[in-house]
This record gives sequence, structure tokens and C-alpha cells, in this order.
Amino acid sequence: MKAEVVVIGSGISGLTAAASLAKRNRQVIIVERNQKPGGALKHFVRRGIPFDVGFHYSGCLGSGEILRVLWEYLGVWPHLRVYPFPSEGNDRLILRNSGKSVRAFFSYERLEDELRQAFPNEAKGVATYLKALRDICDSIPFYNPDLPLTPFLRGLLPSAEIGLAPFLTSLIKDPDLQAVLASPAFLYGVSPRKASLAVHAMVAHAFISGAYAIDGGGQAIVDAFLSVFRKAGVEVITGQEVESIFVTDGKVAGIKTSEMEIHCSQAVYTGHPTGLLNLVPEGTFRQAYHSRLQGLENTTSMFVVFGAVDNPASLRDLTWVNHYAIPSGLDILDVNLICPEEGALLMTAPGRRYSDPALSGARRGIILMRPASWDEVAPFSVEAGKARPASYKKWKTQSADRLLDQAKKLWGFSGIEPLAIGSPLTFRDKLGVPGGAVYGVQHCLNQYNPGAKTRLSGLWLSGQGTLMTGIVGASLSGLVTAGEIEGLEPLWDEVRQCR
Repeated sequence: MKAEVVVIGSGISGLTAAASLAKRNRQVIIVERNQKPGGALKHFVRRGIPFDVGFHYSGCLGSGEILRVLWEYLGVWPHLRVYPFPSEGNDRLILRNSGKSVRAFFSYERLEDELRQAFPNEAKGVATYLKALRDICDSIPFYNPDLPLTPFLRGLLPSAEIGLAPFLTSLIKDPDLQAVLASPAFLYGVSPRKASLAVHAMVAHAFISGAYAIDGGGQAIVDAFLSVFRKAGVEVITGQEVESIFVTDGKVAGIKTSEMEIHCSQAVYTGHPTGLLNLVPEGTFRQAYHSRLQGLENTTSMFVVFGAVDNPASLRDLTWVNHYAIPSGLDILDVNLICPEEGALLMTAPGRRYSDPALSGARRGIILMRPASWDEVAPFSVEAGKARPASYKKWKTQSADRLLDQAKKLWGFSGIEPLAIGSPLTFRDKLGVPGGAVYGVQHCLNQYNPGAKTRLSGLWLSGQGTLMTGIVGASLSGLVTAGEIEGLEPLWDEVRQCR
């Protein structure tokens, strides 16, 4: 079998890289180890209820915003139904220490007004913080497409070494407000004490500028890409794991899966960067590069309960509001191993926003999640695919019950039946990331993440570890990887012309 480019992995970065290259008339094959494409975007179904794993809502989908522009360029946008959150939509945060409730609106103006009312003595600090986010993002081409892409990608971002924690503590004295302003850390999985102001700004700005729901959730995004692939001739091979990458004369020559060989001159690897080391011949990379990849710190994991209620009307208030409970201060992602359910908690019901009658069961679905540590599941860890000990199931059930009890205490939600439970072990095995890190590699201070280009000619990296996290970040990573192959600025010019 032959192709010009093989994309390893079918998460959003792999889908985007493949679509971008196919639009440039490259012959592309995607190889996915799971039976269905889509990575963390795809649905799974329990008792007729479809659940989203890694997509709940997104930013950057307004007119002229980068994710919409990219999807319009790739031909994905016409296949999707996208709804902006209404003006009253918000992330509603309860501060566990004080009991104060704050609405984090998806609007700079409304958010500033809300925070001024909730924290009148901190008005100056709030204004400075929000202005800083806007100023940083004005210097980033993904938020200001008139800018060239190459200087940004080569590291010319002055705020990259400014820490989020010292920035916030210099502005804000109230620990409740510190937690509120740091709360977008949930969307990239890095402790505010390790996060840079620049990465925080890139993520927070996307949502403060406006949040959007997609009818059908993450699966609808996958299906839209597959429709584009059918027209473009992109082949998607599932249920086959890539076992090795062939190298001839210092260049990529092909890949070997569990069932076939594909000859190609370019390979795009979208998994966790450490997984790449086992695919190439020994000696391909210098020992320093091995050590660098193996030493990368990963983002937090999650413990998740996917549940259902009998009466969908009881979830009406969750249609355009996501509930958070967070501790005060900057340690909002920390996990107390004795009582982890008493830390940060998120409750959301993205299926409430589906209009497709075929997905009506989603209106009964509810998702509860909290940060989780690998130490919680280390005693139950066995090799992927092997049976877990009975004690693991007991631990999961008890942990889920405690999480449901918190939902009842905090928000009055009861009668939730758990249909599936995800732990760091689940995410490790299903997503193929060490420690079940839900956002892969950390983008944080004092860690230099790998770029798209590798030392091996024809081998490229993509995914959350290389540029940014989340659906926006991983999508842009796929675009950038395609740009490194095809020419960054010419491809960037084509994309931004779709504004």
C-alpha cells in the first residue's frame, strides 16, 4: 500500500493535519489503533445515551474567529450546526471555602461587570487582568490573523516566561478571586503555579470571547471530517496500531501496522511524544532528545462519572450553564488523596444542547468530573487489555458515590444513576497517554515542548503536546504541522483568506 503521507492517530490534530494536506492535493492515509476514529472527540453510548468524552463546548467559533475560519477553509463548517451560548450562559463557580457564587460569563464586558460586583475592592486588578489577556492575544496570529505565523511559532512571544501565579498575586489579594481568574486552568490541565500567563491567556481568551455548542457534540465534528475525507480521497484505517516507522537513508520510508505495511515519504505522529521513541529504529534520535521527551511533565488526569436522570427536565438549568466548585487560592487542580472529591468539581450536561431527534437520549445525560492523580489508581494498575483486580471496581464505585454526594450537597442534584466511570487508568488505556493525562503534555513554565519538525527527514509531530491544548489548540497544531510540510506562510495565507 502506498501514500504520500501517513497520519498516525485520528484525534482532532490528526484529522486537521490530514484535511489540510489533502486540500493541498496530498495523498493521505490515517491509521487509528481504535475501532472508531476521533480520539477523545467520539461518543460512546450507554443505555441509549450518547456521552461526550473530551468535548463539551468550545471557543473561537464566531464569525472571523480562528477555529471557524479553519473549518471553513477545510470544508468542515457546512457539515456542522453551531450554536452560540446565549448572553446568560456562563460557567457558574462556587467557592468552596466561602460559599460565594460567581458567574463567569462568556463576554469580557459582562464578566468584568460580574467580578466588579462580586469583588468591589478588586476592580482595578480585574481590569488589569482582563486587559492583559486581550493584549497578549492581540500579539498572537491565531487571534490576530493579520500577523505572520512564523515569528510566533519560533518563540517570539514576550509574555511566555511570565508566571500566572505571581502575576495574579501581584494584582489580586482575595483568594476567592484568585481562584476565579485561575479557573480556565481546567481547560488546559496545568496548575496555576506552573502555568505561564501567555498559555493561560490563549486558553481563557478563547472562551471569554464567546462559547459555542455543536449539535451532536464531538462526534459531529468527527463525522464532518469524515464527510470531507470521502470527497478528498483520504483513507481512514481503524483497528490497527502502528508498530514501527521504516527509515531508509535517513528518511521516512513507510510504516508497519499490526496487519500491513504502508510506503510513504512523510509520517505525522499525533500521539504522546514519548510513544514515538518506540517506533523508530534505535539511534534515530540523539540521547538528549530521548531524555527530553521522556522527561516531559504531563497535565492532570480526571475522574469522571457519566450518569443519567429519569426526568430530563430536571437538568434544564444545565443547558447553558456549567457548574464548577473550586477551592480558594491558586491550588485549584490539586488532589487531596484522602478526600479528592472535596476539591474542584465540574458538572455539565452537553447533551442538553443537542437538537437532533436521533440523539434525544442525550438530554438525560450528565457528566461529573474532578481532577485525579495517578497515585489514586497505581495500586490497581495492570497492563492495558488485562483484567483489573476486583478492588479496582470497588474503588471506582465508592469514588463515584462520593462524587454524586458532592453534587447533591453543592447543587441539589440527586437521582443520578452512574452508567460509566472513567479514571486515570481509563484515560491511559483509551487515549494512550502516560498517567491518563487528559491534555497530554503540560504547556508550562520551564518546559520546552517539542515542535512539529523532528531530526528525521519526513517525520513530524502534531497534537496537544506540540502547540496548544484542547480542541482549538490541537486543531491549530494539526494546521501548523501541515504548514511545516507545505510551507507555513503560504498555507496560513490561504486559511486567513477565509475570514
